[in-house]
Amino acid sequence: MIEDIEKYLEKLSSDDQVCLLHHDDADGCTSAALFSMLIKNLTDTYPILFPIRGQGNVNRRLVNQMKTLNPDYVFVLDVGVNPKRLNIFKGFVIDHHMLEDMQENPHVLFFNQRKFEKDDEKVVPVSYLTYRLLTDFFPEEKVAWIAAIGITEDHRVELCSEVFEKVKEQNLDLFPYDEINQQNAEKSVFGQLWDMIRSGRMVKKIEGARTAVLALIEAKDRPDKLINGLTQHSFALRKFYDKVKYETEDSLIDVRENAKFHHKKKVIVYEARKSSISALTSFISDKIRQQYPEWIVCVIGRERGKNYKNISVRLEQTERNEDLVGILDKVKENVPTVNGGGHKSAIGASVSPDYLDEFFREFIAAV
Repeated sequence: MIEDIEKYLEKLSSDDQVCLLHHDDADGCTSAALFSMLIKNLTDTYPILFPIRGQGNVNRRLVNQMKTLNPDYVFVLDVGVNPKRLNIFKGFVIDHHMLEDMQENPHVLFFNQRKFEKDDEKVVPVSYLTYRLLTDFFPEEKVAWIAAIGITEDHRVELCSEVFEKVKEQNLDLFPYDEINQQNAEKSVFGQLWDMIRSGRMVKKIEGARTAVLALIEAKDRPDKLINGLTQHSFALRKFYDKVKYETEDSLIDVRENAKFHHKKKVIVYEARKSSISALTSFISDKIRQQYPEWIVCVIGRERGKNYKNISVRLEQTERNEDLVGILDKVKENVPTVNGGGHKSAIGASVSPDYLDEFFREFIAAV
């Protein structure tokens, strides 16, 4: 698959203009930064960035916005966009999420490992794929540390251990551990960097995600510049991170006081407080997971207003061998208003408030 993508990229020339759509989480932002470096090296110009929350945001307004730019290529990273939505452009989609009904488009190709890999534990993040693309074309780029952030977010540290070996070779101080595993990655500076990158979208949404990508590009040869906020965009990102960290510390205190602890099944259910910070639900669920690694963590959010409740579910796979996707599928059989998905260790769901209690009865029963 990587070879096919590389053959396509070899067609690019120095006068081509590229629009790049990417997911606004840490995997999407690190993928966008690595891919932007690749496009800059191939065409001498960085792509125009369009961070998006999900495939539902690829709407007529966005398509018309790109259409006015008249790009030669449109590329999509870490979002399972149906190629038919982009049929007026040429380019490709690289994704790794569960496949939906994708309609073939001769102008926009669709690359996804799940076409041939059925084992979820062997599906690599898009940040790993873009790292491979960049370093295959330009092996002199020492950017393993950027890929490692997205890999840490997607809980694929062991699967992509070669990237962390490169990190130790290029920036030993960033990963001082002998054993390469998810827990050590989160304990290292990559846990902080993961939080920094996703804080962009949490505080400033699309503009914040774009800030995160640009901060990574600015600091590509000096990760310390990103960590310490020593460039224009990393300075702003550091401010976002400090705000999120402050909010998170308050929420973790509230968890101890107000969360429901179902001791028999070791399931924590916590309703997040109101906050001006976007996507706080998934962020808080990861932080609770780290504090309670033997528990399944469910955080009820408020991002979707009155009609739906978002539920972010996490578990530490090394401590708790459960399949969250399988559990959610059982819940869907009995609670028809539930939507959502994810992977074995992390899922997102949405449900009508009227069915929230029923959701958790079925969820806890299925554990």
